[in-house]
Amino acid sequence: MAAPSTTACGKGSRPRVVVVLRVLCVLVLGTSFVCQTTLQENIDSLWNYLRHQRLYQTVYFETWFVVFVYSIIALVPEAMAKVSYLSQYRIEGTSDKPRPSIPELLLEGTLYMLPFAALDTVMVKRFPGVSEDVLQLKRQDWVQRTRALPEHAPTLGQMIWQIIAALVIYDAMFYVIHYSVHRNAFLYKTIHAHHHDHPGGLHGRVTNRLTLAERLALVLSANGSLRLVSAHPLSRTAYIIVFVGLLIENHAGFDLPWSYDKIIPFGLMGGAARHHAHHVYGARHYQPFFTYIDNYMEQSKRQ
Repeated sequence: MAAPSTTACGKGSRPRVVVVLRVLCVLVLGTSFVCQTTLQENIDSLWNYLRHQRLYQTVYFETWFVVFVYSIIALVPEAMAKVSYLSQYRIEGTSDKPRPSIPELLLEGTLYMLPFAALDTVMVKRFPGVSEDVLQLKRQDWVQRTRALPEHAPTLGQMIWQIIAALVIYDAMFYVIHYSVHRNAFLYKTIHAHHHDHPGGLHGRVTNRLTLAERLALVLSANGSLRLVSAHPLSRTAYIIVFVGLLIENHAGFDLPWSYDKIIPFGLMGGAARHHAHHVYGARHYQPFFTYIDNYMEQSKRQ
């Protein structure tokens, strides 16, 4: 059975758009390499500013920042739904559900933050570049208030490597979890079915339509992947923006010609249309971002 697709309008110009965007990406990467000294100075200045800010020092920063980033990026597909030109890229079977009310948004954010804020309060956050002596002093307090941050910023190369590596690791970890809950009827019904329950059609707000168990699995997997690559706090901050953006795009309901899965070659990335097909049919496309495990498993079934 074929996956849902966008309307035919505008598809002829897609290859040209993709080529232009790929060239621009190459130019950006080349410019970044040539200007890496200047970029590093800016990264150092940014880090020197952030690490002295009380909001950034607090143990609750990442929990709060996820909600803040989600609240901003979730507005993008809602705005896109109001642009008639973009309707040609709307995936069949998706919707432009009205934005929740302010009380509903506050409740959603509060329910998300409470369990993670509780963990933040009692856990000592360990980052590379922070001495063991400082961490030992932190462990003497039952209640944590601030994070022990490293003095030096990461290099540009370290940030790029840590973000990409963490995404790859998270993608593989969540594939196992996602596949498991789909293959077990009890786990699916109690943990994951709520995420697939959107009778009006898929839309950006479905991103956070999760049970507590699934939300914990998602966030702890993301955090675990960052810990495995010893990500710097600044890399973690950038990762949150990329991570939340990719999740919302997967659920937004638009198969855009300039989306990440078109720009990155060789079909390495899944994208919104592929994830929508998962929501419709369920029995395939378990990876949230990449495709290599799903493709391998499908090829193995055919042999």
